[in-house]
Amino acid sequence: MKSFLCRKSVTWIVLLLIALLPLPSIISYMQRFVVRNGVVTAYRYEVHAPIDGVVEAMAIVPGMVSQGGAVLKIGNRRTSGQYETLERELLALEERLVVSRRKLDGYMDRLIRDIDQSLAILSARIKGEKAALKEAKHRRDRIAKLVKASVATSEDEDKAESEFLKAEAKVKSTQLEMGQLRHRRGMLAQGMLPNDLSDGALQVQKRINDLEQNILACKRRMSEIENASGTDAAQNTRNTRASVSLPETAVVWEVDVQDGTEVSKGDRLLSYIDRSRLMVEVAVDDATLELVSPGQPVKVRLYGRSEFIEGRVSRVMGSGGIWHSNLFAAGIKARSPRDGRVLVLIDDPQLYGRVEKFCGVGRTAYAEFEGIGLMEQYFGVFLR
Repeated sequence: MKSFLCRKSVTWIVLLLIALLPLPSIISYMQRFVVRNGVVTAYRYEVHAPIDGVVEAMAIVPGMVSQGGAVLKIGNRRTSGQYETLERELLALEERLVVSRRKLDGYMDRLIRDIDQSLAILSARIKGEKAALKEAKHRRDRIAKLVKASVATSEDEDKAESEFLKAEAKVKSTQLEMGQLRHRRGMLAQGMLPNDLSDGALQVQKRINDLEQNILACKRRMSEIENASGTDAAQNTRNTRASVSLPETAVVWEVDVQDGTEVSKGDRLLSYIDRSRLMVEVAVDDATLELVSPGQPVKVRLYGRSEFIEGRVSRVMGSGGIWHSNLFAAGIKARSPRDGRVLVLIDDPQLYGRVEKFCGVGRTAYAEFEGIGLMEQYFGVFLR
């Protein structure tokens, strides 16, 4: 009987020990308050255009740090956009004028070479024609003497006279051609194109005249704009430039512009988060906020991550408080009407270095508030 009772007592002791094994975990759990509705966030800052202008030299995309120096520049072309347009138009006209003048110079060089060659040919030809004219004159004079001596007939005299006149006409015709060519060459040397030259050269000359008129008109309009706004003021406005730089701890969150975008002063260019002040927003019921106070230690763990992150409460606000959510890059999507907000400031080098993942901003997490157990939650009013 005693042995039976002894075995029975051992059995009960073993069962009691087995039943008490989870007790330390249960006691530990009862001493912690766990909230599973939290999200990693950070303050979000916006950068606005300091001047009117056009964005240029963009050097960033979302998920990047500035690496020092300017992340973008703004050239103030919008304020004097009409003047800048005229400047570009003037530059294009001047470039076309240079091309046309080079083309015309090429035409004129070829024409002068052709004229020189023609003059050389005519000079050689006129020598022969003058020699033929001289010979025809001698023949005419000799035949005229023979006719007087009744040795030659009048027909021979007429024939010699005809040959003389033909030779004389050829010489005069060649001289006229040479004179005309020398006149043309003189006009080309002075930069003037005769009207009877090729259509290509005349078209180029007409194009040059039109371009010169357009350039004068463009300069006149630019002068009118300068006179209307004041030369010094307009020059200062056109030369105005601005650059945008970010802090070293900034991570680009959003970019609203790109190269070539026209912006007005005050337009949003981009936004960034400060990774040196990462936080976790936690939704806590108003009934429990009485147990939470700034500076209280909190353990935070991101879903999908095994290790905890140490943090401290930095801000406590009830469910009715005005919460400017546009100041933060992320926030809790679903919350009950009685959920207040608790901000927990965390410092984690691993998250700080994950720039390409925005330092974990937007990831869900849960928080364990130390020093708040079930007894404090349900019976805290009676215990205090």
